[in-house]
Amino acid sequence: MAVQVPPEGQTVEWKRQWTDRALEDLAAFANTDGGTLWIGIRDDGKIVGAQVGDRELQRIANLISAHLGITPSMEVVSVGKRPVIRITVEPASHLVAYGGRYLRRVGTTNRDFAPEELARHILQRSGRHWDALPSEWGLQELDGEALNRFARLARERLPHIDPSQPQAIMENLGLLQEGKLTRAGVLLFARRPQRLFPLAQVRVGLFRGDEILDSHDFQGTLWQQLDGVMERFRQVLKVRFEVRAKEPSLEGLQRREVWEYPLDALREAVVNALIHRDYTYPADIQIRVEEDRLEVWSPGELPPPLTPEALYGPHRSVLRNPLIAQAFYFAGVIERWGTGTTRILQLCRDQGLPDPEFANWQGGVRVVFSQDPYTPERLRAMGLNERQIQAVRYVKERGRISNREHQELAGVSKRTASRDLDDLVQRGIFERVGETGKGTYYVLKGPQRGQRGQNGVT
Repeated sequence: MAVQVPPEGQTVEWKRQWTDRALEDLAAFANTDGGTLWIGIRDDGKIVGAQVGDRELQRIANLISAHLGITPSMEVVSVGKRPVIRITVEPASHLVAYGGRYLRRVGTTNRDFAPEELARHILQRSGRHWDALPSEWGLQELDGEALNRFARLARERLPHIDPSQPQAIMENLGLLQEGKLTRAGVLLFARRPQRLFPLAQVRVGLFRGDEILDSHDFQGTLWQQLDGVMERFRQVLKVRFEVRAKEPSLEGLQRREVWEYPLDALREAVVNALIHRDYTYPADIQIRVEEDRLEVWSPGELPPPLTPEALYGPHRSVLRNPLIAQAFYFAGVIERWGTGTTRILQLCRDQGLPDPEFANWQGGVRVVFSQDPYTPERLRAMGLNERQIQAVRYVKERGRISNREHQELAGVSKRTASRDLDDLVQRGIFERVGETGKGTYYVLKGPQRGQRGQNGVT
């Protein structure tokens, strides 16, 4: 019975005849999702057949075993009434090298692993986590102040913790292996961890458009990085004061700080970045503070099965660095069950701000806080067309728009302009002023949040 041959792709490769190049394909298959190599099919799909004698099959099997150390499934099948060799490789539990190279399958090509990709792949295949790997540093590199502070914070959840016994603490937290600090131990409790991990830091930049006004790098332990970033927020963000009368007297007046973004929500986002970032990725955590938005980007996209959409509600807690997360939990900084993002959302809603945006972006996870509920990204997510987005931008800049102005701006008929504007009214984005005629125009409905708050008293 003839066999149907699938097209070339991520898991399929055709070869006219056996050559050593076939070993590269098999190694790449083994290092990725597995795959099938067909011997006896030209690149254009023409079936030419292959030598299928026992001696030839044994020779191929010996080459695969000697060079790759794997044993694939190999069989002779009939394709177009010609014999073809089908060699199937399963994903390997370890990395398979060929000629000193580690290859992976990308589409119909084989590519070398980049160093950081190789590190991540080794960890994934071994079932280990980056933060659990031992470092070259011992207990002598511990920062006593960091350990004492942790002991104070963790007293409620670790009532018997004793900062005078650093080795016991490190062992109990899983941060010491055969006398060496794990990488989590270095980042949490060592003096100047950046001597070992230079990119384990947070960069905070102030921007006006694409112009960088100021940039600070925060280093030290993860605790020190968190403290430094939060202090920087207090220095650069706007704050106003709300004064409320609890009682009809001078003593009854209460003053409350209201920052342009809730500091507790920003803290959650920074903590998430420190705990969940991919430390094999060659980048630092980057925070952009702009006129009407604040962006936190951390290296490494969300680990499966998490998606950005899942972060808007209850979701599983998937830990990339469980030892780091455990230390933050014992210190009372986080909870175990993935409540950080839902808390961020609630804090922003309580202050009347738009929901932050969560996204996988440029190899990492990006959280965007905004004072403007009508950014182009949000409007596109709502299903608005580009004409309507342009109209919203026009109103944000000019304060109002008429039907004729929308016609001229978008280059559409009056009927299409009316349909666009009526839809924006029905969605609660625009409000119509006037009923009919030339005097009718449209404005944004409700208060706008596109401007930075000013210091003051409410």
